[in-house]
Amino acid sequence: MEADACAPGFIAFAGDGGGEVFMFDNAGAIYLLPMIGMETVAAMPVAENFLELCKGFQNE
Repeated sequence: MEADACAPGFIAFAGDGGGEVFMFDNAGAIYLLPMIGMETVAAMPVAENFLELCKGFQNE
C-alpha cells in the first residue's frame, strides 16, 4: 500500500475487510480511511488512542 504517499502523517495497522483501513496519526489517534481514494480529508476519527479503541470492544 502506498499509504505514505496518499495519507502522509498516517500509519496503517489493520484493515476492516470492507475496503477501509485503520490508521494511526502522529499523535496516536485512530482513523478509518478508504483504501480507494485514500486522502487525509476522508479520514474518519475512530478513537483518541489505542486504549480507547480497545475499550470499545469490552462488554459492559
